[in-house]
Amino acid sequence: MGEGENAVPQLDAFETFWHDAGADLEGGSFPMKAKRLIPLTVLVSLVVATAVWMIATVWAAQPAADQQQQIVVQSGVPQSFDPHRASSEQEVAVARMLWRGLYQLEATPDGGVQAVPAMAAGEPTVNGNVYTVELKPGLKWSDGVPLTAEDFEYGIKRTCDPSVASPYQSLLGESILNIVGCDAYFGGQGTRDDVGVTAINATTLEITLVAPKPTFTTIMSLWVAFPARQDVIETYGDDWTDPAHIVVNGPFTLTGLTPGAGGQAVLEPNPNWALEPKPALHKITIKFIDDLEAAFQAFQDGELDMTNVPASEIPTILADPTLSEEFLKVAAGRIWAVEMQLNDPTIADFDVRLALSRAIDRETLVQAVYDDAYLPATYWLVQGLPGFQGNAAFENIIGYNPGAAQTALADAGYPNGQGFPTLTLSVLDRPDRIAEGMFLQDSWNDILGINVVIQAVDAQARLQILNSETFDLFPGGWGNDYPDPENSLIGLFDTDGGNNYYNCSDPDIDAKLSAAATETNNATRIQLLQEAEALIVTRLCGVAPVYQTAYLYLVKSNIGGVRPNGQIDAAMPGGWCPECWFVELPVGGVAELPDIAQGSPNRADLPSDSSPSASRYIPLAGLAAALLALTAGAWYARRRWGR
Repeated sequence: MGEGENAVPQLDAFETFWHDAGADLEGGSFPMKAKRLIPLTVLVSLVVATAVWMIATVWAAQPAADQQQQIVVQSGVPQSFDPHRASSEQEVAVARMLWRGLYQLEATPDGGVQAVPAMAAGEPTVNGNVYTVELKPGLKWSDGVPLTAEDFEYGIKRTCDPSVASPYQSLLGESILNIVGCDAYFGGQGTRDDVGVTAINATTLEITLVAPKPTFTTIMSLWVAFPARQDVIETYGDDWTDPAHIVVNGPFTLTGLTPGAGGQAVLEPNPNWALEPKPALHKITIKFIDDLEAAFQAFQDGELDMTNVPASEIPTILADPTLSEEFLKVAAGRIWAVEMQLNDPTIADFDVRLALSRAIDRETLVQAVYDDAYLPATYWLVQGLPGFQGNAAFENIIGYNPGAAQTALADAGYPNGQGFPTLTLSVLDRPDRIAEGMFLQDSWNDILGINVVIQAVDAQARLQILNSETFDLFPGGWGNDYPDPENSLIGLFDTDGGNNYYNCSDPDIDAKLSAAATETNNATRIQLLQEAEALIVTRLCGVAPVYQTAYLYLVKSNIGGVRPNGQIDAAMPGGWCPECWFVELPVGGVAELPDIAQGSPNRADLPSDSSPSASRYIPLAGLAAALLALTAGAWYARRRWGR
């Protein structure tokens, strides 16, 4: 029914009242006092109607009804839902929705990040290199089984288990946290019982490190330290994460799954989620869409409530009055680079890598492909991290310089590209990534005279190429798991590091990273990491940095509780707290709920009667109340001064 049709009953009420009044005046049956009071009666009726309308409408300005607390969001395609096997940001994003560790990372009002107790009752008790953590009482898994310290022992040791082959085992090993026995077990030189994690009783966990670690609670907040149920995993094997079998302790549980590109995951609240806030959303559907152009169109078509968007669409978004209000640009803790496989004999030559790096005009690439959405970079440690050194330290060594690039290639034995073998550049099959690949391809051909073939593949195939180390050149990079420079270096550039897919192996780099991993003086530790970065960048040890990224999102205006933080978000804005998200009831701008995106990290700011289960009215109730008041006014006038 159209707006005009909705207005008809209101017009009929007004017209009936004034028609009756006019007839009585013409007949001379109204006393003069009544004639003078008619406008006053109408005014009182209008005031009452307006007040009732406003009260009813303000009451409506709260989270939508339970059945409306559903959203559809976009994500890249995950390969696994096993938290201890997670390697991509989309896998980490889902893991955080389904599980939580002893601690969790949360954004602070000033844009920072802190580790706070999650399943832990408080901060650990530290006795030398032994950390003791007490669990909150009464914790349960999603199926109602008690969650105990034994589940954390099993989960942490599972990351150290060589049969699991966790790509992030290095976070618990010598490189970072250095749990006693974890590396030996992972390397096949020890046993599970040798790992220094012990459940003293059902609520007490003891973790023994080789040496004290300042970032203990931060590492314990990550997915490598999530709990796991031994009985479920041993019963179902690799199928334990299927919706029919999975048990979780996070705010949501997995109730439906269609894997692969074009598929989706369905998440619903975990009835035994122990923390606050409880999820307001009754369902989150995650659509697996790697093509951001397709995701952008789906958002415009009303099929998505939240999505990543390609930088190429920024002009379109900013020119649209609605989309521009729904656009979020968040500085990201992510560096993008051309990763170079050092096992390849051609690329193993430093002069070849130097030629490739010096032939990249980073500023023009960012302008031409990404509409200046990103920051050109020759550094690896991103802006926002302690120890950031910026372009000034490295630009003159590896930055854009066509003449120096040609000289370096000639020094490698390939003057003007003569005799240089064809290399393959493996990119994600997405318009912006293909455009980036073509820019690099043209740059290397025009400046160096070499031929590079673009291999465009889907996300799953691309991840397989990376994990199997079967690439020549690979546009990729690193997004911080936690905001500390060690996370961007250790495990990525030390020999045999878990994420060292380009096979950087340099004894000088190893020495710096090893020293930083055991250094307890924070200033000295940061300096060692800066020195390691300088060696990595100037020696191009597997990477040639290109730009620092930003997260580009669209979020429907009726989605509340989204508080992005580029240092800890993964795949989705405000993904560090999906339990904070909710759907607001549209109220036409009359009244608004507290905007959690600008306030506290949970829903504590909501008025007590604004919980999703509270009774609520919609603006139509205000309309009905207004009509009732007007009708009462008309009735009173006719009763008092009727014919």
